[in-house]
Amino acid sequence: MESDKKKIDSVRTELDTQKTFPDFVKLANVPDSLNFDIDNIFYGDFNGDNKEDFASPVINLENGFYGLVIIHNNPEPKYLVFGAGKEVNGQTNLDWIDKFEIISKGQDIAPTLVDEKTGDIIGPDQSKAFKLIGDGISMSVDESHGGGVLFWNGKNYEWYHIE
Repeated sequence: MESDKKKIDSVRTELDTQKTFPDFVKLANVPDSLNFDIDNIFYGDFNGDNKEDFASPVINLENGFYGLVIIHNNPEPKYLVFGAGKEVNGQTNLDWIDKFEIISKGQDIAPTLVDEKTGDIIGPDQSKAFKLIGDGISMSVDESHGGGVLFWNGKNYEWYHIE
């Protein structure tokens, strides 16, 4: 019985993890309905201001939808939600994503061109190539190569579908 109590007491809770977050994350006042995936928290300079920002996959407990939260490291930080009930590239639920990776700023990305009639992949659309000004977040399905990149274009976030 005593060993069971020790085991339960040693389990890290989301609240315990949130206590270790940087102050700018705590100040963003993310609603309790957005539950962080504490095993997939990552940091990067997502908006290109040379400050380390915060991102985490989330589940919206009000609707059961999955998404991503980004919090910029600003004096008055605000959170941005992609998915979890809010639209990003025509999607409100990012439950299909199981792999998140950071793409370093300075890299070139381009959306994938797909033949509208056949659905065949043509290749990258070089006319929309973009050099990342902040770190991008690649989101994909581990077993396939489909997914996208969420990135800051200087004014707001954009999504490129990438195969």
